[in-house]
Amino acid sequence: MLFETLKRLLSGETGVGPDQSDIRRAVAALLIYASRIDDEIDPAEVAVRDRLLKEKFDLEDGEIATLVMEAERAEAEAIDLYRFTRAIKDRYDRRHRGRIVEMLWEVVLADGVVDPLEANLVWRVSGLLGFTSRENAELRRTVKARLDNSHADPPADLS
Repeated sequence: MLFETLKRLLSGETGVGPDQSDIRRAVAALLIYASRIDDEIDPAEVAVRDRLLKEKFDLEDGEIATLVMEAERAEAEAIDLYRFTRAIKDRYDRRHRGRIVEMLWEVVLADGVVDPLEANLVWRVSGLLGFTSRENAELRRTVKARLDNSHADPPADLS
């Protein structure tokens, strides 16, 4: 019991609210929604979504496929975003909620085009997770800079 509490504290989880499978579905549903809101399923966005889920929850490929199916079902049944953002807000501290917003921006930016619907979605989720518009813009800039740096060409070998 003590070990589990310590593990939750170190991971940024508050230990309040939904269990781990609920939180996984909530995060996955938001990422799925972000990848589909512009009515296009872009392979780059799907690849980033799956990579982020794999990294965030330490999942195997088969587990990702199962999680995506469960989250797609939950997303299709949801009438609003509150169900998902409440689960995240109840479970994660502010720093980890900021990471969820960054993950949304990574999915949205994956195809190189930010549709107004995508930007609005991230803005709404960000607000529901307790961030101001200014903080949301800063999280977007952070992700954009990180992506730009990771795509920069390495210096040529002049030897």
